[in-house]
Amino acid sequence: MKKQQKEWIQEIDLKYNVKVLWSFLRKYKFWAYGLILITLCIEIIVFFDNFIFKFLIDKSTSFSSGDISAVLFSKIILITVLVYFAIHFFESVFWFAKIRFINILDANVMSDVEKKSFWHIMNLSYKYHSNKRTGSIISQFTRGVNKVESFIDSFVFQFFPVFFRLFLSISIILYFDFKTAIALITMTIMYIVVGITLTNIQKVPQAVANYREDVLKQNLSDVFLNVETVKYFAKEKRTFRYFSNLSHLLRDSRKYFWSFFSWHAGIQTMVIGLGIGSILYFSFTGLLRGELTLGTITLIYAAVWKLLPVLFGFIQGYRDFIRSSVDVDALFAMFKEYNEVKDRPNAKKIKIDKGEIEFRTVSFAYPKGKKQIAPRAVLYDFSLMLKKDTKVALVGPSGSGKTTIVRLLYRLFDVDEGQIYIDNQDISTVTQKSLRESMSVVTQEPLLFDNTLYFNIAYANPTATRKQVWKAIKFAQLDKFIAHLPYKENTVVGERGVKLSGGEKQRVSIARALLANKKILVLDEATSSLDSETEKDIQHALSNLMKERTSIIIAHRLSTIMEADTIVVMDKGRIVEVGTHKELKNKRGGLYKRLWDLQQGGGL
Repeated sequence: MKKQQKEWIQEIDLKYNVKVLWSFLRKYKFWAYGLILITLCIEIIVFFDNFIFKFLIDKSTSFSSGDISAVLFSKIILITVLVYFAIHFFESVFWFAKIRFINILDANVMSDVEKKSFWHIMNLSYKYHSNKRTGSIISQFTRGVNKVESFIDSFVFQFFPVFFRLFLSISIILYFDFKTAIALITMTIMYIVVGITLTNIQKVPQAVANYREDVLKQNLSDVFLNVETVKYFAKEKRTFRYFSNLSHLLRDSRKYFWSFFSWHAGIQTMVIGLGIGSILYFSFTGLLRGELTLGTITLIYAAVWKLLPVLFGFIQGYRDFIRSSVDVDALFAMFKEYNEVKDRPNAKKIKIDKGEIEFRTVSFAYPKGKKQIAPRAVLYDFSLMLKKDTKVALVGPSGSGKTTIVRLLYRLFDVDEGQIYIDNQDISTVTQKSLRESMSVVTQEPLLFDNTLYFNIAYANPTATRKQVWKAIKFAQLDKFIAHLPYKENTVVGERGVKLSGGEKQRVSIARALLANKKILVLDEATSSLDSETEKDIQHALSNLMKERTSIIIAHRLSTIMEADTIVVMDKGRIVEVGTHKELKNKRGGLYKRLWDLQQGGGL
């Protein structure tokens, strides 16, 4: 377990977590302060019981000694019981209000945390999401939001009640007997110190257990998303062995974390025993000396026995508070993450009329990763002009920088040197939202939501009319396919479009791009995963889509870009050739010619 802790230790920033929680609570000060006031009222009522019992016992002693008559004593009993009923009626009202207030507060704050966290994570940079596993983000998000309730409840049901009850108990006992009050104070301090110390020691083991749980969930997500690969290679047993190993690590982490609870129980029980024994001694020796009445001793013990449950509750609440803080720490820590790509304070919306794109001496290196010694350079002095309504293809070996150019155009990263202009507007000076909304993209693997066909197509332009959506559907030749579906355009496509074929998904992507109706179109390996017959049909649809648009085409299959106006050949982050297909395929010793010959079978 020590080795496991050294492998991964999460430092819990408790002060920061409370600060973040308060930033959400401030919006609901009425409910928060109302809960504190109601809690105080409940604790006062609880202690009023003690005075009632003291009063009755003292009057009973007087009745037994003949100091008051039976008639008077019966009236005292009746009035006292009525007062008891009255105060407990108010207590029930306060408890009703407390639960209603906490329900409203928890629901509102959890909703706000959900929305702010989702929005923040969604708007984090491409770099953040490319370095994070989806399963881990989901695990931290759901666990963190759910524990916000426990985080708040720790204050409302444990911390505030204990503070009020402890203050009232000590004040009352101190009034009647100083020595007994000191014994109670000592027992309380020892109990709380032991509980807090052991709970703080548990923070690291719990953080390790949480980390192991996240790793396990990451594996679950990874396996279930790639279950076809597991079955194709018949690796169920191997995959299960790996999962079992992760499960055993999580089991050991949990056992170590839970082992501290036995220390809690043993030490705190001993502290309570010593404390109660001391209180017994001091209170009854006080009775022996005639300093305390039987009613006062009853009051003291009633106060002590009502304090003990909330002491247990306080440590349990602190434990829940720390556990909740550990659980929300990963979620709240996401608020510390910042987006490297930021809009300038005076950024304006981009205005595109022609769709001309210019890269001016652009250089770029991907930021250094965890296992990298230095940033990975990808582009060097890249310059390219794309004129209005032209089709420019980017080709070259893998790793030559083609996809990076698109990422820079979309400002998923900012360039290290140089500028990128669209219609003479530097894209670093415009808002990211307006920039990305001004372009359409068709990718190799269309990214579809687990929703209906209609939803996925209309996603590009939610304000589009039904007529416009169907026009896009017919343009992409999806209408005949949809006509044979049981729920027509309302058919759910499944996670990542798993219920559709490659060609059908690509047609959805084409329809979506048409509906977006942007002046700039990016085709990123749009047909490379399709069979020849489907590719031919899709290419025809893409050709129509590219009309009167400035198009950037990334392709490995050179036969798909023969009709491009300009072909840019890249190698190791630099442009090595520029020309048409006819010019480049006949260029002796050229990279394009070598790639063309290889794909035509000449080099096999």
